[in-house]
Amino acid sequence: YIAEILLNIDDQHMNEAEEWVKKAIEADNRNSMMFGPGLDHALYAEILKRKGDLLGAKDNLEKAIEISKGCGADGWVKIFEETMVKI
Repeated sequence: YIAEILLNIDDQHMNEAEEWVKKAIEADNRNSMMFGPGLDHALYAEILKRKGDLLGAKDNLEKAIEISKGCGADGWVKIFEETMVKI
């Protein structure tokens, strides 16, 4: 949530938001969270998109889709797939 807050404050906090989302991904993976990493990767994709790294953004959205499919979160899969088309 901290990364998302920083991302929405302004573009000056982009690097700090990126560091927080990386920490979230690591923590969710370490704690065997099933759905959390998918949302983390989707947020990381948004950060990378805003930074101009479209390839990195697509890569993270693909990870978010894969994780969401594994959890049966079909609604999120659809949202992430629609987001990827817009990139």
